[in-house]
Order: sequence, then C-alpha cells, then structure tokens
Amino acid sequence: MKLVDKFSLWFIGVMIFITPITAYICYYNLEKNINKAEITHLKELNVRMADRLSRGEAMNAIAPKGTNLEVVKLATALPQNRVQVQKTDNLEEDSKGMLSLLTVHSYFDIKGQPYRISSYNYIPSAKQIYSVILDTVFWKLLLIILCVAITIRLVSQRILHSLRMTIKTIQGFNVKNRVQFSPSGTKEFKELNSFLQKMTDKAVDEYCAIKEFSENASHELQTPLAVLRNKVELLSETAIEEEQALLLGDMQNAIEKLSKINRSLTLLAKLENNEYTVSEQIKFCKIAKDVLAAYEDRIEMKNISVRTEIDKGILLKIHPVMADMLMNNLLGNAIRHNVQDGSIELILTQKQLTVKNTGLPPVMPTEELFQRFKKSNQCSESVGLGLSIVKQICEVSGFNVSYQYRNQQHILQVDFQPRSREEMKLNRQDNLAPALV
Repeated sequence: MKLVDKFSLWFIGVMIFITPITAYICYYNLEKNINKAEITHLKELNVRMADRLSRGEAMNAIAPKGTNLEVVKLATALPQNRVQVQKTDNLEEDSKGMLSLLTVHSYFDIKGQPYRISSYNYIPSAKQIYSVILDTVFWKLLLIILCVAITIRLVSQRILHSLRMTIKTIQGFNVKNRVQFSPSGTKEFKELNSFLQKMTDKAVDEYCAIKEFSENASHELQTPLAVLRNKVELLSETAIEEEQALLLGDMQNAIEKLSKINRSLTLLAKLENNEYTVSEQIKFCKIAKDVLAAYEDRIEMKNISVRTEIDKGILLKIHPVMADMLMNNLLGNAIRHNVQDGSIELILTQKQLTVKNTGLPPVMPTEELFQRFKKSNQCSESVGLGLSIVKQICEVSGFNVSYQYRNQQHILQVDFQPRSREEMKLNRQDNLAPALV
C-alpha cells in the first residue's frame, strides 16, 4: 500500500469516527435551542396578552377562535409553578411524525381573578431534526471522501516528489559510484537525504577500501606462493630420501590448496561486488560442452560413465566468465565427490541445468551446503568454496540453485527461470538427507 493511501485511509477513518460524535452534539444543541427560542417567544406572547387583559380588553378580542392563544378563567387558586411547558409528539394531523406541538401555560392574577393564558406553536420534531442531520452527515462524508481521493493524489505528487526522487536514487545506487540526492524543502526529507548521503558515501568508501585490500592481498600472496612452489620443485629435483619426498608432496599440496583458496576468495569478492556486468546473451550449451571436454582426463582416471542431454540453442543472460565458472564448479564437484567406476548425468534445457553424480551419502546438514569452508570429510581435496561460488553466481544472475541426495545420487539443479515458493517447497520435501559440501 502506498504512503498516500495510508494517509487517506487514516484521515477518512478519523472523520468517520469523529462525525457521529459531532452529529450527536449538533442534534442535541439544535433541539435544545429550538425549544428554548420557541418557549421564550410563547412566554412573551402570554405576558403581552395578560397586559391587555389588565387594561380591560375583552377575552374574545384578545384570543379569537382559530388563533394559537387560549385565555381561561380559573375557579381555583393559582398553581405554585406559574409557567408550565408541554411538548406533544405523534400528532394525529402529522402522520410522518415531523412536527411537535409546544404549549406554554402561563398563570396570572389580574384584578383578583386567576387566569390561565396558553399559547402554542408547531416546531420540528426530534425525528425531523435527526433526519436532517443524518442526511447532512452522509453528504458531508461523501464529499470529504471524494475530495480527499481526488486532491490528495494531486497534492502528493508535489509534496512527495522529493521522497520519490530519493527512492529512485537509492534503487540505482551502486557501491562503485557515489550518488547525490536531490534537495528538499521538507525538514524530514532533508534529514532522510542527509542520513542516506552519509551512509552511501560510507558504503562506497568501504567498498573501495575492501576492494583495494583484496586486490593487494591477492597480488601480494601470489609472489610468496610462487617462490614456495619453485623452491619445493627445486628440492624435489635434488637427491632426497623417500620420507623427504613425502614431506615435499604434502608441502606442494598445501601450497596448491592455499593458492586455490586465494583465487576463490578473490572471485567471491568480485561476485559479491557485482563486478561482472551482463550486456547480452551467450550460448550456454557451447560452454557446457567445452567444460565437459576439458574434464575428460579426470573422468577417465576414475572410469566415470557420463550421460548428457544438452539441448541446442540454449541462450542465457550471464557473463561468459561466470558461466564458465559455474560449469567448472558443478562438474568439478561431481567428479571430486564421485566414486571409482561411478556415473555423471548432465541435463541442460532452456529452463534448468541438472548435474547428477553417484557418491557416498553426505554428512553435512542441508542448510550448510552452500556456506563457505563447509565440506565433507570424504574429500579433503576440496577447500569448501566451490558451491559458495555456485550460489553467488546464481544470485548475481537471478537463478535458483538447489541440492538433493536421492537414489544414491547427489543432484545439483540450477533453475534459470526461478520457480515460485510453492514449487520450491514441494521440491524440498524430498530433501530430507544432509547435504554434500
């Protein structure tokens, strides 16, 4: 829901809550004032009639038939309350109940004779007042809602223009470049833009520092690693004993693993920082075939049978380097974690890539599958970063990657067209075994 819609609903809600209260107050005051004004008028009329009687005018002349006055001589003493008010509803001549009869009885002692002078008039009944106020409230609310719905859209375009520009700037923010927020005349938007300006500048500075550090660290590590590798090779060419040869082999393996970790961490940093931009589609089927051909020697060493189903003309919007890394990590993982005389199945369609391989049951929990430096003890050659790279490549490219162990096979699946949450939930129901790293 948009911000302007929330403001509109809150305003209308407050109006709907307040209007009945104000309507009741208006009804009460209106009825009270109408009664008060008419009672005062009738009292004054009775007093004037009493003055005329005191001056000796005849009763018939004062209150002829057909008027709203009545003068009556009393045979009893005057009551203690000299003014009495009577209001009658549900009159016979008013079938709709829109009128009330208000009568004021005034008692006077004129020249020793008690008199009752009564005057009456028709006034709007409570039902009529209530009906009028209800109609007024209804049209008032309707007009308010229509005015709010129409004007708030026009007004919000100007008031919230600065906020929309800020959101647009944030959506286009990239840690590689600094951004400049548009000025605003609203205090709250000024504070927001100032805070976001500081945070984005800080993010850019930190990115530059981390990028520089990772590049320097990667570059500086390559030199000592190359020196160690050369020294070990030189030592292996000298006259050494069998025990020393084993130690040199372990050193060589450790150096290669350290070099691989360095390259993988550098690659992950570049992927996380979106340094691989995509501008056009590539033929992914060709890359898959090329990578598979490059692994033929390793496949033959383990005597692994390979079955492929690769559709033609598979076009994907992915950086060529990332596509090559994705296939290399998936196939390398399938070979590394396979068994002697095992099998690999590679299926590539326009919608997904599936790599299946035989292997020992995994010992890692599924939720730790794609974490860094998480690997199964069954393969000490792995540095535990291959599937982390696969996951990062899929996230950058907008793909989904999932894992299952079923029928003694490790199944890694990359969906090029991400599925809905319901489909992914159904797919995970079979994934009850721990995952391979």
